Amino acid sequence: MAAITRAGVAVLAVLVYYLVVVPVGLAVRLVRDPLRRRPDPAADSYWTYPDRAPRRRPPDSEPR
Repeated sequence: MAAITRAGVAVLAVLVYYLVVVPVGLAVRLVRDPLRRRPDPAADSYWTYPDRAPRRRPPDSEPR
């Protein structure tokens, strides 16, 4: 009986995922850009330079 219940829960979870979560995600992507990836025509480049501050090692990584 427990195996049937476990299988039923798995099937229900898959159905909810494909019938609710996936369509909502696709609809959101069609309506707007969640990551705001629109190109900027005025930008020369999208490159960002890293910080030049020296990196410090965590105390646990010090050689003994």
